[in-house]
Amino acid sequence: MITDDPGTPGDGHWEINVAALSNHVDGTTTYQLPLVDANYGAGERIQLKFEMPLLLQNEDSGASRHGAGDGLAGVKWRFYDAGENAWQVSTYPQVEFGCPGSNSSHNGLADTGTSYLLPIEFVHGFGEFDINFELGRWFRPAQQKDTWIAGFVLTHEVRKGFELIAELHDEEAVHQLQEELILNFGARWDFSEHEHYTLMLSTGRDMHNTLSQTNNLLTYLGLQMRY
Repeated sequence: MITDDPGTPGDGHWEINVAALSNHVDGTTTYQLPLVDANYGAGERIQLKFEMPLLLQNEDSGASRHGAGDGLAGVKWRFYDAGENAWQVSTYPQVEFGCPGSNSSHNGLADTGTSYLLPIEFVHGFGEFDINFELGRWFRPAQQKDTWIAGFVLTHEVRKGFELIAELHDEEAVHQLQEELILNFGARWDFSEHEHYTLMLSTGRDMHNTLSQTNNLLTYLGLQMRY
């Protein structure tokens, strides 16, 4: 899901996600093959993160291009934790930047400059259901729009180790009537005996978009490994 939550890997543990993503707009499909997202628990409530994708973009005309996408690094701190079936709250400042030496920003695959995200995340468990929401703001370079983000996720544990997920995620330009509303549906399956490996998938699309080009289809397929 796009919306983050207050969960962290645990002290001294790794959580590594390797995923394939795609988004399709009119005449163009962009793939992240792969997106590698590495997270490390520096204490029970702190997570260090770094991710970067390799991008491939295909146009219906037959043209294609590829290169490194923007990197993303951050630190999550779960500063309030009342237990598994109560409120947990975190903040997760992140910085997005171009890959050094890459020409992706020049050929339109990645943004120029450095952006900063300052969000706050909430989750509450209700037995077989969890509600999770996130609020925050992107601070972007002058040539781009600053935006507010808001996400809501409902998770249902169908049986132990298998969850179904629904998400609404909104991004709105600051001081402008431009926004993007995404609807996503997904699932998580802990398929290993000791819960070290999780298969994750989702699919969605824009319900409304005046912020950028409309995404007709968004897909995600990933493997999460925990050590």
